[in-house]
Amino acid sequence: MNSTITQDGGTLLVRLEGDLTGGAEAMAFAKHLKQEIGAATAINSVVLDMKEVGFVDSSGLGMLLGAREASLEKGATLRLDNPNKQFRHLLEITRLAEILGVHS
Repeated sequence: MNSTITQDGGTLLVRLEGDLTGGAEAMAFAKHLKQEIGAATAINSVVLDMKEVGFVDSSGLGMLLGAREASLEKGATLRLDNPNKQFRHLLEITRLAEILGVHS
């Protein structure tokens, strides 16, 4: 998992690349993402660009929910942009698309 994190005004943009799966690397990344959200100043939204994300397993989904929680603690919304078709379908049938704010 690779990421690029930038802030543009009140938006923290996180561009993700690779698979969101379990393991030590994923745990470290999830912690890093929460810290970045927590350290951001004057944000009202966090956008996770998932255009370059392949597979997402349950651990990856947990990471996204953790990012949502960290965003809410900052008073910001979370939005997932460009999830692949398979992951979008999973989010829709589990009704997490509404919770995670999915956009094409």
